[in-house]
Amino acid sequence: MPASPSAAEPVTDRVAQADTMLCADRQFGDSAAIGERNLARFRLGLTMLARHDGEAADVLRTTAAAADEHLRPLLYDPVLRNCFEVDLARLESGGLGHSSFGAYVSGYVPASAADAPTSTGPCEALIRPHRSAWPGLGGAWVLTEPTPHGSSQEMLAGRLMELYRGALGDSRAAAPVDPADSVRAVLREGAELLATLLPAAGAGVLRHVTMVGFTHRESEEGPLQSMSGGDPLPSTVLLAPERCTSPWLAAESLLHEGAHLKLFDALRTGSVVRNATERVPIPWRIGSWTVIRVFVALHFYVHLLVFRAAAAAAGQAVRERFGPPPSVEDLDEPSPGTPAARSGQYRTSAERARYLAECVLSLPEQALTENGHRFARWLLTALRLVDDDAPRPHDRAAAATRRAEPWQLPEHPSGGVLQRITPVDACALPGLGQLVVSPTRSARMHWLNARSWTVYSLCDGRDLGSVRTAYARAVDLPADSDEVNRQVSDSVRRLVAADLITHDM
Repeated sequence: MPASPSAAEPVTDRVAQADTMLCADRQFGDSAAIGERNLARFRLGLTMLARHDGEAADVLRTTAAAADEHLRPLLYDPVLRNCFEVDLARLESGGLGHSSFGAYVSGYVPASAADAPTSTGPCEALIRPHRSAWPGLGGAWVLTEPTPHGSSQEMLAGRLMELYRGALGDSRAAAPVDPADSVRAVLREGAELLATLLPAAGAGVLRHVTMVGFTHRESEEGPLQSMSGGDPLPSTVLLAPERCTSPWLAAESLLHEGAHLKLFDALRTGSVVRNATERVPIPWRIGSWTVIRVFVALHFYVHLLVFRAAAAAAGQAVRERFGPPPSVEDLDEPSPGTPAARSGQYRTSAERARYLAECVLSLPEQALTENGHRFARWLLTALRLVDDDAPRPHDRAAAATRRAEPWQLPEHPSGGVLQRITPVDACALPGLGQLVVSPTRSARMHWLNARSWTVYSLCDGRDLGSVRTAYARAVDLPADSDEVNRQVSDSVRRLVAADLITHDM
């Protein structure tokens, strides 16, 4: 178990701070901001797909123009989200052909955005009777075997079950379990417990879940306990019915898988590592993990330790309503033959979180993007609030954030003119200070922060000196300051490298 927080500060205060912090970061913690960025990515992605698939262009553009409240159920629908991600990957690799998203959405989008459908998602409409997973805490619904009506729904139902079996890794898997009323009652109580203990982070992860399914699966690693869908079955949590034998077990399962889904959404709009194949040894598992998997695991363990600290500090009202929390942690045994199996280490969540935190801190600065350094600092600060023995973020992290991106980008001469590439597709998020933009000749999206967005807007045929002067005026800094020179130069290097502007001599 984690070390006790400092006696100078009550545990409830430390937990409350950690709960708030886990939702405070606009890039990785704030669910509303994460959702806003994903909607922008969705609109821009559909516009990009429409340029490359003339047959589905009308329905793709109509969908992209829909209001947020009508677009959101489509973005978080398991089948449509899967199709969207597959289409984007094919577009980037040059092998799109026809949009699978266009084929599946055509039965659900009207001829004009003004006549957009209700807030019920297409897959949700297949399930009868409809059962809400946790009323009042979000729109998640419980999966049972679909009952389609009409050819469009039959095609959708077939794809949903195909994705369900694919996520389980078993093409012959049985249909989802229709849960008993008692199981659904505990599921709801688990969600309510999670939101009660962690009113910010707990309630926040629930909003990233669209569909909850119950299933049985046996594998070489034993029976399935819980899993999140990720790319194969987006916005989905699958549980063994046995995970709903107590609200505490259900709450921990929902936190685990919901945190993964939240991070999945956050990472769609901001990478954290430069080398996706770089690996780190994991002493409790055979083989090694990629750096991104280390981040995913650390993200979960930090949430779990905050949850357990909150459980230990739970008041009498919580215990009377949901029962007492488990007295000991259910230890996860290391894989046989690993260093941890031989030494007896790394069996608790705290031990594993500390190890993963040290792995992150030992990475060279250039291994992470600016977002990656921000992500690491944010997670480790939250971890320290509930575990005094966790490693401290190194001082170098702040300096790395200030100069994380420009490595290995070439310098550009001061002469010549800077000009934006045209035409482009773009979606602005002024409230977040971000612009997502894609040249129409490309199949890639680029996320610009407020600084790069400002520089980008000024690249209209001016020379570098004129851009610096205008930028200094826009951000209210001295035109000849080193800070203006650095900010403009760094942004220009990024923009040229992304093929968003040209620098012609």
